[in-house]
Amino acid sequence: MIQRKQTLFLLIAVILGMVHFQSWVLFGMQILASAISLIAIFLFKRRPMQANLCLAAILVNLAWYVALAVTMQQGAAESLPITACMPIIAAILCLLARRGVMADEKLVKAADRLR
Repeated sequence: MIQRKQTLFLLIAVILGMVHFQSWVLFGMQILASAISLIAIFLFKRRPMQANLCLAAILVNLAWYVALAVTMQQGAAESLPITACMPIIAAILCLLARRGVMADEKLVKAADRLR
């Protein structure tokens, strides 16, 4: 369902996750976060699972910064690349998508009570 705003947020998060970094660990974590976001897009009929996957993508995106700090401390990366802001933007988009999914779930539950 492309017309839902959370689907657009998740799609942009997937696109932002396709940036290649110097370290394979960092790139692998971004691919994992993008895959989780992509799977969440297609689970629009299972809103609780979609919300949990959004949370998992947020955690992977935030764990990316821990991996970046370890990589920089080991000397594998000399400087902070300009693309280092992409995972935090993707995490914010996943957070917005999760809020949208939870709002939809709340709306469905309210409609079920009226029946």
